[in-house]
Amino acid sequence: MNNINFWKNWRNKYRSIYQVLLFLFVITMAFSFYSQVNSYDIAFPKEVVRKTQSIELSLQNVHNFVFDLAVPARSYIVFQSFLSLGNGFQVSDTYLLTAIIFLAFSILMTASTYLSRWWFIILQSVFVIWIITLKIQFLGLFGVENQLFTFVFVTLILAVGYYFHAFNEEASLFKRWLFFAVLLTAILILINTASTVEAPIVFITHHGIIVPVILAIIFIFNVAYDIILHILYLLAAKKNRDGSSNLVHFIIISMLYLIYVGLTFAKNDGLLSIEIIYLDEFLLLGISAILGIWGFRKRSELIEKQLIFRPLGGYVYLAMGIMAFAVLIWIFRTGNDPLIDTFEDMIIFSHIGFGVLFFFYVLYNFVALLNSGLGIYPVVFRPVNIPYNLVRAVGFGIVAVLILRVSYLPYYQAISGYYNGLADYYEYIGEEEKALTTYKIARQYAVTSHKHNFEIGKSEYEKKNWAEASSYFSQANYKRPSVQAYLNKVQAQLNANLIFESLFTLEEAQKDFPDNAYLHNMRGLVYERLNKTDSSFIYFDAANRAASDSEIEEVSSVNRLALFTKKGIDEDLPETGILNEKSIPYKANYFALANRKRKYIDTVVLSASEMPEVLTYNDFSLIFNQSLNKTIENRPFSSDSINWLISKAENKDFAKSLKYVSSARLNYSGQINDAYSYIYELENENIADAGFYYLLHGLWYLDQKAYSEAENHFAKAADLKMSKANTYRTIALILNQQLFEAAQLYQKQVNAESISDDLLDNDPLYQMLLGNVDQLPDSFKYLWLKTNTSLQQESIDSIKNSLTNSPFLSLLRLNEAESHIKNARFKQAKDILQNLNIPISEEGLSIYKNNLIALLVTFTDDESLVNQVQESKLQVYPYNYKLVWEAYKLKNTNDRKSLDKVMNKLGHENAFFESAVILSAKYFNKKENLEKAYEILVEASRLNSGNSNILKLYALQALQLNLSSYAEDSYEELANMLSTEEWENFSTQYDSIKNKMEQMPW
Repeated sequence: MNNINFWKNWRNKYRSIYQVLLFLFVITMAFSFYSQVNSYDIAFPKEVVRKTQSIELSLQNVHNFVFDLAVPARSYIVFQSFLSLGNGFQVSDTYLLTAIIFLAFSILMTASTYLSRWWFIILQSVFVIWIITLKIQFLGLFGVENQLFTFVFVTLILAVGYYFHAFNEEASLFKRWLFFAVLLTAILILINTASTVEAPIVFITHHGIIVPVILAIIFIFNVAYDIILHILYLLAAKKNRDGSSNLVHFIIISMLYLIYVGLTFAKNDGLLSIEIIYLDEFLLLGISAILGIWGFRKRSELIEKQLIFRPLGGYVYLAMGIMAFAVLIWIFRTGNDPLIDTFEDMIIFSHIGFGVLFFFYVLYNFVALLNSGLGIYPVVFRPVNIPYNLVRAVGFGIVAVLILRVSYLPYYQAISGYYNGLADYYEYIGEEEKALTTYKIARQYAVTSHKHNFEIGKSEYEKKNWAEASSYFSQANYKRPSVQAYLNKVQAQLNANLIFESLFTLEEAQKDFPDNAYLHNMRGLVYERLNKTDSSFIYFDAANRAASDSEIEEVSSVNRLALFTKKGIDEDLPETGILNEKSIPYKANYFALANRKRKYIDTVVLSASEMPEVLTYNDFSLIFNQSLNKTIENRPFSSDSINWLISKAENKDFAKSLKYVSSARLNYSGQINDAYSYIYELENENIADAGFYYLLHGLWYLDQKAYSEAENHFAKAADLKMSKANTYRTIALILNQQLFEAAQLYQKQVNAESISDDLLDNDPLYQMLLGNVDQLPDSFKYLWLKTNTSLQQESIDSIKNSLTNSPFLSLLRLNEAESHIKNARFKQAKDILQNLNIPISEEGLSIYKNNLIALLVTFTDDESLVNQVQESKLQVYPYNYKLVWEAYKLKNTNDRKSLDKVMNKLGHENAFFESAVILSAKYFNKKENLEKAYEILVEASRLNSGNSNILKLYALQALQLNLSSYAEDSYEELANMLSTEEWENFSTQYDSIKNKMEQMPW
């Protein structure tokens, strides 16, 4: 190492080539270290997997001032974990290795032509063996399936080599290399283009890895004593000026190095288990390889007659090093740990064998000179007593003894690694059975290695053989534990419902990986399954804090949101400002938690054009939860329509849920008719969910005051064992003024559930049904007045007097005003609304009054009331008073087209909004568009068949269109619905129009 950059004195073209090779040498070494550190993450990539769960919650209530009933709803949460079930094999790694091997062999072939005949023959034999190991006969080149092309390629290589060795000795170095490079490139191109097998380059590289591995081991042996050589250089490169001895320093430093190597050997061999920092074998190789750049130049003194170091010897060393590190890169990046074990053993064995012999070689030959402080480095390969070749021979013998000591284990590990490489090829081309068989062959040579046990475990996992998969993942962790194997094992145990066993596995994993975010996250999921909410949160939080990359940090955050939502934990929602930057599962869980809290989120805008046509579970969860969230603010569909997704065959697994959320969205945005068309389908689609949809639809009917329909749906829900269905049915019967039936049903519930008398004494619903009115709260007194049609006037007055200072008396007055509006008694309605003073604190009553004033103004065009309408407080649900008010405003403009559109929407939007249907029908009749009015009334009477006012209008409209048979059917139906007085009044009107129509010529 007289000159660190010794190549600077070389001729320009030789120096440039050397510098390029040196650069490749350093790059491949650095890349090998990177691949070593990330070996398992590259070879066995972790993938995010999800488990989607449906949870019950409520976003709205049915509120009628007496009852406040939570409307059941669903949201979907996503729990995420990591598994390693994919194939981490990257064909680019094999292509890189192939290119480097062919480059290195072109340089070695060039070098062989300069050697003596015997060395030439030896190297040519190596090349022949390498060609044979490529298994070219199985490539089917041009359909030939025998050894023909193997023979051709061998002949060409031998012929070119012999030509330059024997006949054209004057040929330049570059010319020789160019011939071999072109020849090898041509062979590679021919194989790639003419082969009938799939991925032929991968085939030959994985089959032919044997020779490169052997050459890499030879390189390791070659640099095994370079550390001691350079210890000697540092101490004895030249004579000490003061004549001090270098002997003690050399012995101490060399012994420290050799002892540390010995400790690493003892640890690997299981002889030592103390907790110290051991040598990393590949770092040791890297240091030796770097020092070997100068060490090989020094050792070239021994072979300068065979191979001159400048420049070819330097090229050969770098080519061997590049190939060795390229082989290691490939091994690390495929996670081929049997070969990793082989190389670890070869590095340590060679440093012990060759290092110890070289240490004694120096002492035996130069002890006196070292003691005298003389510079012996320049003459270190000119021995006095022991020849240098003895170091090689005995050192190799020690390595052989160490291999024999462990019963040829490195050899068997190498064979196992070879078969792992073949299995990777089969897996890459999709021949799973061959791959599995080959992995099992590899396992026979190294039972406890990670690679093949892990791959076999993956295969068993995919077959849902959970116990077998768990066993193989356990064996994969025997020598080289990995986070991936632990994650897969835990998930296999969870799949087999071995939850406590999975916790034991995670305890074991924590010893190997004390603060690993992936394992913390998995433990959080296990505790969630055990309903240990606190423990689950702790580990999700620990995963978030221990996260080394954004992916696991995001996943732990996703799981925390899912946990909060599922368990109903009162946790504040994170800031919405970051929401658009987050993953789809995070957004899905965020909206689920917002739904749990009934908080409307408008930060994320998801239009139909941005939705994927084919949904994943994550996509579906986000779209579902976000769409449901918009029901909180009664937002209609606009650019975010999801109905088109339902028709996609690829989304059939989500179609039912999408119909449900569409119906909810339509319902709470006031589009009741459309909403009910979806919910009808869902009720009759699948008996498993029918109970939920009957219950939901019943509550929606309660909102629309369609009590008979609500009772019918609650009865069906009760038959399907839905919780609370009978209680809701009782309420529907009460509101429908069927108190006797309600009392009977409620008494059955009381008897079935064995409710104590004390509880019943304090149950206002029970007491009301018994007729015990005096002790009832004001809300139930109001309900008694509303629903008991048999009350005498004296009782009515008495109850009203007891409500004198109660808001429920105001509620009664508002009910009367609404009834007057429906029956076109507008003056009476106005008098009530004008004279009714409602405190600001009674927000619900204020909104109710505001809605009625807007409705009254729209019917009467009474400008004196216009300023009393607070437009911002008009409701959309259960009745769309905002749309009514919009119609009124348009009536005072010249925009007839928009008014027609709004009036049409009013007529078709909600069949249960009686006033809106009547308003719309009268508007189109006034415009002499009788067919449009009829169309509106047909739909309304079909959906809201129990509404006598709508049915009366329908019958009269049918008469006017000369649809007498339809009119007669409705007329007969009304006979059973109306009181005697109402029937007589209607009959008079009906007969008048009928006579008029009969007299009209057609």
